[in-house]
Amino acid sequence: MDTYILKQSSRKGKRFVMIMPSLNHRHDFGSDVGKTFIDHGDLKKKSAWIARHKQNKNWNNKHSGIYFSRHLLWADSKNLNENIKSLEKKLNVKIIKK
Repeated sequence: MDTYILKQSSRKGKRFVMIMPSLNHRHDFGSDVGKTFIDHGDLKKKSAWIARHKQNKNWNNKHSGIYFSRHLLWADSKNLNENIKSLEKKLNVKIIKK
């Protein structure tokens, strides 16, 4: 089973980074100033976010920041840890939150 690392991003303007060591790959995602579903829990804002971003060509591509925003910051649960568990099952990986 592969292991990914989720931590605060050092990239200006981004909130998190997902590091995929075995793929030598990383994705910075989420605005460092904006609020997401895990912050506010507002279903109306969540629907608006999904409507704005659903047409993004990388919506279903795990090698993109929008994918991790979708599954961690704007997922069904308002709890980041629950969303991490759900994504671990979906991708069959272990995600370590630092």
